[in-house]
Amino acid sequence: MKHIDTSRLSPNECWGVQINGMKHCKNCKWTGISACEGQNIVKTGRNAKGYSIGDTGLVEDDWMNPDQVSI
Repeated sequence: MKHIDTSRLSPNECWGVQINGMKHCKNCKWTGISACEGQNIVKTGRNAKGYSIGDTGLVEDDWMNPDQVSI
C-alpha cells in the first residue's frame, strides 16, 4: 500500500495525478479540457507546493520553491 503525506499535496490540483502519477491522465475523462485540475502539473512536472510528480506520483524528496517553478 502506498503512503503519502497529504500535507505535501496541493489541495486545488488533481489528487489523482499527484498520488498516482502522470499515468493517471491516460484514463481520465478530464484530460485535455478546461475542467482538468492537473494541467499545471502536466506542464511543469510539479504540484503548486513545489513537489515533483513523477510517473508513479509525488516524489517527496524532490522539492523546489514554488516561486521558482515556471509554467
